[in-house]
Amino acid sequence: MRNIIIAFLSFVVLLSAVVPYTALADEPDEVYAEVTEQLDEALAEFDLGIGYDDISALSFGELAAAVRDRLEARLAAPIKLLTVLLLVIAAAAVLRTSAGNTLGGASGSTYDMVCVMTAAAVTAPQLIDVYRSTVEEIELCGGFIIVFVPVFTAVSVMCGGAISAGVYHMLILGASELITELSESWLMPILGATTALSVTGSVFPDSALESVVGLLKKVSTWSITLVMGLFTGFVSLKCTIAGKADGVAVKAAKSLISGAVPIVGGAVSDAYATVKGSFEVIGSNVGAAGIIGIILLLLPKILELFVYRGVMLLGAAAADMFGAPSVSKLLKSLDGGLATAQCVLVCYSLMFVISSAILTQSIGQG
Repeated sequence: MRNIIIAFLSFVVLLSAVVPYTALADEPDEVYAEVTEQLDEALAEFDLGIGYDDISALSFGELAAAVRDRLEARLAAPIKLLTVLLLVIAAAAVLRTSAGNTLGGASGSTYDMVCVMTAAAVTAPQLIDVYRSTVEEIELCGGFIIVFVPVFTAVSVMCGGAISAGVYHMLILGASELITELSESWLMPILGATTALSVTGSVFPDSALESVVGLLKKVSTWSITLVMGLFTGFVSLKCTIAGKADGVAVKAAKSLISGAVPIVGGAVSDAYATVKGSFEVIGSNVGAAGIIGIILLLLPKILELFVYRGVMLLGAAAADMFGAPSVSKLLKSLDGGLATAQCVLVCYSLMFVISSAILTQSIGQG
């Protein structure tokens, strides 16, 4: 009987030396293949030009070059707009001077109105197209988040971050869907109204529409910034607290396995820790891929809006220099709509990037 017990225990020890490490070591490879395939499909679907294998080796210079390549094609339109605005301002200044010398300045206000209408006819349609493309970028980013978040959540659960991953999955998908819907129903009408009020207020300089445009800009930007800041802080807090709970649960499970399983409990616990570490590496790379994807989708549009704002400010400075205050007022008012659109994109991207970074950090706390 004693020999039978010794033989059985020896068999268990030998089996434990093979089964836990081999079986659990095969699982990360299968998960790795499945995760990389799904992530590469998502990145390829949105034409980001990167794959899972490129993430770890991607340098800041290569990322900046990728953003620059996606931005270069968008720079021609604002530069052309600046050139046309400068020509309109210079021509209007020459005509106004000629009219003043001929008619004693009686028609100066008329030439101001003509100049403003010409500048508005050149600028407003192009800005409307920019606003429309901004909403399309938000919708595209929302589609990427819908595809990416389930993959990242699944990997986070495998890393032992079930609670924090659930919080992240529910809140990020809900917020992204809400932002997409509000962009269609709220952002575009606000930007269109800002453009119309800017043109009207410049054509009729005695009206108080400029203050209305400024109020819309301040209310929109401050509201968006406040809501996104509170949301990001809430998600970060919930993920951090949930990550602590996940870490305690993982440590308790490892202790339970180590103490409850006779003889081989420590080996199984160590094997679990090894596999979990492999999943954490995969999770970190997946999280980095999502952040880089959002950067490649939104940063070029944010920079494009920044260039358009520079065009408006340069045009306003040129108008002041050439004595066209109405055109300067128009361009400064139009900058308010661009600032609102840029604020939405910046807050949207920061919301996702910060929340994803917090989850990536919290899943490794166990």
